Amino acid sequence: MKEEDIRPEKLFNQYLSLTEQDVSTYFGNAPFYYMPCPACKSQNSEFRFRKVGFDYEICTDCKTLFNNPRPAAKTFNKYYTDSPSVRFWATNFYRETEAKRRKHIIKPKAAMVKSIISKYITESRNQSCILDIGAGYGIFCEELQKLLPTSVQVVAVEPAIALQEVCREKGIPVIPKFLENIEDADLPSGKQNVIAAISFELLEHLHDPDSFIENCRSVLGEEGILILTTLNWNGFDLQVLQEKSNSIHPPHHINFFTTESIEILLKRHGFIVLEVSTPGKLDIDIASKQISDIDVPFIKEILNGNDLVKSKFQTFLQESKLSSHMMVIAKLTNPV
Repeated sequence: MKEEDIRPEKLFNQYLSLTEQDVSTYFGNAPFYYMPCPACKSQNSEFRFRKVGFDYEICTDCKTLFNNPRPAAKTFNKYYTDSPSVRFWATNFYRETEAKRRKHIIKPKAAMVKSIISKYITESRNQSCILDIGAGYGIFCEELQKLLPTSVQVVAVEPAIALQEVCREKGIPVIPKFLENIEDADLPSGKQNVIAAISFELLEHLHDPDSFIENCRSVLGEEGILILTTLNWNGFDLQVLQEKSNSIHPPHHINFFTTESIEILLKRHGFIVLEVSTPGKLDIDIASKQISDIDVPFIKEILNGNDLVKSKFQTFLQESKLSSHMMVIAKLTNPV
C-alpha cells in the first residue's frame, strides 16, 4: 500500500489548502488558553515549533507533543460543524477514496478487530454490542459485522445528521449522539452487553482527550475492552519531518501521544493496557515523498534504497514500535 492509494496527493493538497484558509476564518481572532499535558497533566512543557498559527509544545515529563495554548472547545466545535475543509473531507475526499480505503484499510482493520475480540472476550453471550465511535459513513461497521455472528451487533455512534442517515440506509443501528451524551438506555440491551468500544484516528483531533477516555470508560460493560488508534509522536515519519509533516496540520491534529504516554493517559482513567503496537505501513512512503525536507544522509540512504531495504526497514519500525500509526487495546481495572 502507498499513501497515494488512500490520500491522493492532488486531493489531499486541496484539503490542506482549504484547512489553512479555515484557520484564518475560524481561529484568527479566537483567544488561546494554556493547558497541561493531555497525557500526564504536567505543567512542564517547552515550545517546539509553530505551524499555521498554532504553537506546539512537548511535555518535558512524558514527551507528548500537543498544541498549546489552544482555542476553546466551542471554537473547534464551530469549525467542525461549519467549515469548508471539513465538508470537503466528509464529501469529496471520502467519496473519491472510499473504495481504496475499504480495500487497503477498513477490511484489514475489521479482520484485526475480529481477532482481538476473539482473543480478549471469552464470555459468550447473546445480544452483545460493539460501539464504533465516530462511525462516519459506516464502512467499518459494515465490514466488521460481516465477520461476526448475528448475536454481536455493531452499532454506530455518530452525531452528524447526514452521516447518521448514510449509516441507517446501510442498515447499521445508530446512536445519534456525541459520546458524552450517551445514556445507558441508548445502548442496545444495556451497558452490560457492550463488549468493545472502538475509536479510530480520533484522539489526535480532540480538544479534551481526558473527557473522551472517561466517556469511553462510562459506556463499557464489565468485560469490555477499548480499541483505539492514533498517531505516535515517536513514529519515524513524524520524527524525521517534524513540523514539515502533513500529519501535523492544525486544527485537525493537536495531540501526539507516544507509546508510553498513551498508557499514562489510560491508566489515569482506570484502564490497564493489554497491548500497544505500531502496525503502520506508510512511514517510509510518506518520508520518501518529502526527502528534500530531510537533512540526515543515512535516512536519505534508506529512503533511496531498493524495495527490499525499504520493506525491511518498515517492518523494523512496526516491530520496534516506531511507526507513526499506533494501536492500543485496554480494559477496565474497576468497571463503573
